[in-house]
Amino acid sequence: MHEHELESLLKETLTRYADAHRDRIADLEYEIVEELPESRPNPRPRWSFALAGAAAVAAVFAIGLWVGLNLSAAPCSDPDVLCLVYPNAKSVSLASQFTLWEPVPMNGPDRSGVWWLRLPKDIKPGRYEYGFIVDGTRWVYDPRATEFVHTFDDKINSVLYVAPPEESEQP
Repeated sequence: MHEHELESLLKETLTRYADAHRDRIADLEYEIVEELPESRPNPRPRWSFALAGAAAVAAVFAIGLWVGLNLSAAPCSDPDVLCLVYPNAKSVSLASQFTLWEPVPMNGPDRSGVWWLRLPKDIKPGRYEYGFIVDGTRWVYDPRATEFVHTFDDKINSVLYVAPPEESEQP
């Protein structure tokens, strides 16, 4: 079997599996994280086991994210829209530097469990930290972000860069 045939077969199989299990996959990462104890002892890690586990969780989450965004009615392909796949949430809000950390309710969920919010038209160019507040209490980073920072209170913020209008418009 040639590499491109294997890749096509793998893609087709993953797509069928993801379609059949999209509701379970989309929320799996968050369910796993919620089951973890608040504080754990810090034994010397076994890196191969830790890396394999992290890779498995990342793969399942990536499939869920891919399915959620491809079957979504939310405008997540728009670069001016922030989205979060969280089908079991009752509410999701965005809190950010550009909202002065005040929670702003997001639209959704759509039929795939995607919540979304369009960035304000008057947002100034710059670097902004943000995160999502799920059900009024749980801080969640944006898995679609390309940069993250750890906060002093042990949270993870996502980072958004807003380009000046002349750089973001295409001729």
